[in-house]
Amino acid sequence: MPEHESTYLANPQAIRAVFFDVGYTMLAPHPSIEDIVSAACAEHGTPVDRACLEQQLPHAEATLRSLVRDNPWTWSDDGAIEQVWRSYFTDLLTPCLAALSPDELATCAEEVRIVFEQASSYALFPDVLPVLETLHNHEITLGIISDWGISLGLILRHHDLIHYFDFAVASAAVRLAKPDPQLFQTALRRADAIPDYALHIGDSYTLDVLGARAAGITPVLLDRAGRYDPAQLDCLVVHDLYELLDALAIPRPEQA
Repeated sequence: MPEHESTYLANPQAIRAVFFDVGYTMLAPHPSIEDIVSAACAEHGTPVDRACLEQQLPHAEATLRSLVRDNPWTWSDDGAIEQVWRSYFTDLLTPCLAALSPDELATCAEEVRIVFEQASSYALFPDVLPVLETLHNHEITLGIISDWGISLGLILRHHDLIHYFDFAVASAAVRLAKPDPQLFQTALRRADAIPDYALHIGDSYTLDVLGARAAGITPVLLDRAGRYDPAQLDCLVVHDLYELLDALAIPRPEQA
C-alpha cells in the first residue's frame, strides 16, 4: 500500500458513481487561448500581435481570478458569466489593440467571447474517451459537475460526450456554483447515489476538492501539469485520467 493517503482510495470497489469537472479536466481551449483570440480578431478585421497576447495573458488571468473572487457566485448566472468573459478579453486585448476606440475594442472583445464559447474552440484531452468508455463498460454512473454557462450541452454534444454521461449539472443552469455543496448534492440526486459511493474529479482544490468533500463525496484532484506535491495535500491526486482508473482498481484500456 502506498505510504501517503493522497495516492490511493481505501475502498475503490465501493465507488459506483463518478462525477467529472469539464474545463481542464476533460476539455481545454484549442489550440490555445492566444490562437483563438488571434484568429477571432483577424476574422473581425482587427489583427493582433500574438506576442502581445502572450505577454498580457497572465494579467488577464489575474483579472479573471480577482473578479470571480469578488463575486464567487459568478458561475451561477449565465449573464454574469458572459460579463466576466467580456472583462477578461477586454483586459487581454486593451494593450494589444491600443489604437482602437473604446467602442471598437468592446466590439472586438465581444466577438472573441462569442468565438470562445463555441464548441470548436475546445479539444478533448487524449485520455478522456478511453477512460469514459472503460468506466461506462464497468457500469459506473457518470455525471458532470461544472462551473459553465448554458452552452455546455452543445459543447458536450459536439465532442461526442453526451452518450457517456447520465446527466450534467452546469452551474448556470441550476443557479449554483462551486464549491457550494448543494451543487454536488444535486449531482447525487440525479445519480441516485449516496455520498459514500461517489467520487468527483476536477482540477481545482478549492472548487472541486473542497466542494465535493463538503457534500460527503470522495474528491480527486487532477494535476495534469504537476503543480502540486501530493504529500502536501489531503486528497487523492492523479496526473491523468488513467491514474483515476488505477485508483479505482479498474484495468487501463490497454490492460483489459
